[in-house]
Amino acid sequence: MNYRVFWAPQAEKQLEAILQNPTEQVRVAAAARRIDECLANGPLAFGESRYDTMRVGFELPLGIDYEVLQDVRTAIVYHVWRIDS
Repeated sequence: MNYRVFWAPQAEKQLEAILQNPTEQVRVAAAARRIDECLANGPLAFGESRYDTMRVGFELPLGIDYEVLQDVRTAIVYHVWRIDS
């Protein structure tokens, strides 16, 4: 793993709220793990650029807004939401 991954407190709360739906817990938890892996292994290859260091990424059923700080090899998730498919 090349990058450290942090979830901002607000993003953690948002993920916890999404996980409250018992019928989607397994799927959402798996998507969150895949997001962590993608961000740790190559955050610039995941998602797409929005502005400056901010990016948006999707791993169904989740979407995230995140920042990549290349100088300290860190990715920070600021916002997570559920995508209704």
